[in-house]
Amino acid sequence: MLDPKVYLEKDPVLHADMLDALCDEKTKVIYSEEDGVLLRIEGDGPYAVSASTSEAMTKMAELIDEEHFGAVIRPFRFIPEFFAVKGKMGMMPCYQTVYINKEPLFENNVPGIEIKPLTMEQLRFVCDNYEDDEEYIKSRIEYGMLGAFDEEGNCAGFIGFHGEGSMGLLTVLPEYRRRGIGEALESRNINRRLSEGRIPYGHVVVGNEKSLGLQRKKGMALSENLVTWVFNGW
Repeated sequence: MLDPKVYLEKDPVLHADMLDALCDEKTKVIYSEEDGVLLRIEGDGPYAVSASTSEAMTKMAELIDEEHFGAVIRPFRFIPEFFAVKGKMGMMPCYQTVYINKEPLFENNVPGIEIKPLTMEQLRFVCDNYEDDEEYIKSRIEYGMLGAFDEEGNCAGFIGFHGEGSMGLLTVLPEYRRRGIGEALESRNINRRLSEGRIPYGHVVVGNEKSLGLQRKKGMALSENLVTWVFNGW
């Protein structure tokens, strides 16, 4: 088995999530050869797959022996080969966005807004305004989410990290938009990742032009090829 970085570093933007996952000792390298890499992020999280040939995609799909799983696959053109092995399933094509600079971003202050860590007091608020999966949101708050609070202590928005390591959950309530709150939250998140020696990256669903605009404004690089989340009862 080859060092996976040899293959992944040929396109560090497309593979930012996989390179970042290798920073976690719990990540399992299942396959790593000249034609592709297959990882299991955090040991029991989603799979991450990159193949340079259709044959390699088929080979790695056969190595996933679970019935219910999630995976992040690239490139998009080999999705049919993956589905031929695992069966057709739900999918979500995304752009991978990556902060490739080493210097921290300037953290701009928003008048009347304080950015600070969320606590479990905001659990229900996040569930109501993002995703009503209390156990998942609880785990994200425990990992470390940031909230933007107005002068009355009301939460105007929040940001965090998904379980596999991508930046996300960014939400700003409608009445607080167009004040730079989302940009301020993203800057703080990027700088946190840099301070941890990790790679700041995120996934933006194809068609979400508003989010792509924010990523470009923060200097994030976009992958030329798509990464595609696939889900099979996971």
